[in-house]
Amino acid sequence: MSTTTTESSGPNLTSANYLGRLLVKYGLVFLVALMVGRILFNAFMNYWKATHPEPPPPPTVGFGILPNIKFPSQDETDKPQSYSLEMAYGIKEITDRAKVFLVIKSAANLLADERIKEIAANYGFIFSPEVISDQTYRFTKNTPLDMSLEINSVDFTFSLRSNFLSRPDLLTSNGQLPEEFEAIKQVKNFVSSADLLGSDMASASGKVTFLKSIGGELKPAYSLSEANFLQVDINRNPIDQLYKIYTSEGEKGVISAKLTSAFSSNNAIVEMDYFYRQVDYLNFETYPLRTAKSAWNLVQSGDAYVLNGKGLKEAVVREVELAYYDSFDEQKYLQPIYVFKGDNNFMAFVPAVSANYLSRN
Repeated sequence: MSTTTTESSGPNLTSANYLGRLLVKYGLVFLVALMVGRILFNAFMNYWKATHPEPPPPPTVGFGILPNIKFPSQDETDKPQSYSLEMAYGIKEITDRAKVFLVIKSAANLLADERIKEIAANYGFIFSPEVISDQTYRFTKNTPLDMSLEINSVDFTFSLRSNFLSRPDLLTSNGQLPEEFEAIKQVKNFVSSADLLGSDMASASGKVTFLKSIGGELKPAYSLSEANFLQVDINRNPIDQLYKIYTSEGEKGVISAKLTSAFSSNNAIVEMDYFYRQVDYLNFETYPLRTAKSAWNLVQSGDAYVLNGKGLKEAVVREVELAYYDSFDEQKYLQPIYVFKGDNNFMAFVPAVSANYLSRN
């Protein structure tokens, strides 16, 4: 009797195990390759984005053509004869655009007379004012010093003056001038007591200068202990926490006061200029800027506003920064400027907005 062996035509157990191992092996290789490939792809994309950033949207220029900044008038004797640049790496560009902010326009109102009398009374001026012009009133008093207060009835800016320099008894006062922080706080309280302190000034740091009286003139003192008076200057906080504010007198604040130790509280303020106007920080547009190098060319050609340049044969510039200009007079916009700084407190201001977006008038 013969026996017939029949071979199976389908996969056996051994071949199935072999195929399974191959599938697992190459599946793992594929999975690792996929993970490594994704990491490499993401790294490449991050590198590409870092080295090829998308261009920012164009400046909005929503205010249209801006009025040129009105710096105080100067003649050639106020400026150096020449300029030189002493910067290790030359002038570097800062940015190609900056914000321009709307300054809230002051408007006359029927309650203005009551408001200025309220402000004056808060500072001890209780008598009727003298009318200097259609917008300016002058109040006077004679205690504790002969003092005048000239106040604008539209925007409530004011100048406070006294005869403190002709009072030698103030120099021999036994009072103690406050430390810097307290002096700044005292000035802020003075302004706040008449409800005139803007929120952007309330948090500003301020600058204190020590002064001494020599021959009826104020000169810098080197320490608080030898000072007769303090000058406190308060400007707005830096824009975007980067760009400082300057006025036509450099770092003099739109709120600037002199203090004595001879009197206390509000009477300690013997002189003040208050030229603060409210800025709408939510209402801004971005504008293209001229380059810092082209601004330097304007400085060299004499087309800049200059501080502490009178009598200088040559101004040596060692620093340039982007900042903002705050005028003592009313202006429509808070605009950026280039500030060139040098020896002997030299400064030169140039409007930073591109000339294509500045009025030629």
